[in-house]
Amino acid sequence: MSDITTKILSENDIKELDEKFHFLKNITQFSSIFKDWYYVPTHQHGYEKLKKINVIFIGQTGYGKSSLINKIIKKDVFETSDYQSCTKSLQCADYFLHYDKGHGNLVYVLSFVDLPGIGENEKSDELYLQWYQNYISEAAVIVYLFRADKRDHTQDEFFFKNVFNKNLSVKLICVIAQSDKVEPLSRGSELSNEQKRNLEIKELEIKNKPFLAFNDLPVIHVSSHLNINVEKLKDEIIKKINSMKEIS
Repeated sequence: MSDITTKILSENDIKELDEKFHFLKNITQFSSIFKDWYYVPTHQHGYEKLKKINVIFIGQTGYGKSSLINKIIKKDVFETSDYQSCTKSLQCADYFLHYDKGHGNLVYVLSFVDLPGIGENEKSDELYLQWYQNYISEAAVIVYLFRADKRDHTQDEFFFKNVFNKNLSVKLICVIAQSDKVEPLSRGSELSNEQKRNLEIKELEIKNKPFLAFNDLPVIHVSSHLNINVEKLKDEIIKKINSMKEIS
């Protein structure tokens, strides 16, 4: 995957991340799901090789991937905007799990990856779709974002029919992002009862899409703005990581 350039926005020890993820420090239990990567050029601390667990976030431009990752890692690392796509290249936040200076300067990493948004323009989509295919095949968890106030799923259908490998559906989590924007809009600090009912309907709608005919597909509505179900999403990501360990 040397043809793909990754912009590392943040590097921290796993202790800086939510304690829920600290179980990954026991790397021997998860050796089967780490994937081989390389630093080009060599990392400033001398690391050359990586073994990574990638949690990747995919979705259309403006759906709030960057904001959601910021909430998960509790740090404003990824640039966000309500008006335009901020992600023009592949970006990630890395958390070091273990160092092994004795074996080719190897480092073990948990990485949260924000892929460029779908739907910017046809030329960029061609490039991004290749990135998606490569990263999907190497990912431990795939978080795909829909948006609560959008009804047109044409591009989502294209993605799942033409890009997504159905054999990897066990890695998939579907998120209905920006759930605070579902009708009828509320300016309060929490969702109204009617919004909650409409989100339940939206979750069923997504689950019943023919292009998402996968068994046991988790669908979660999330609001980064109101901090709704962010912890639930973390738990689902951890569940997926553990399930991949059992499958591998």
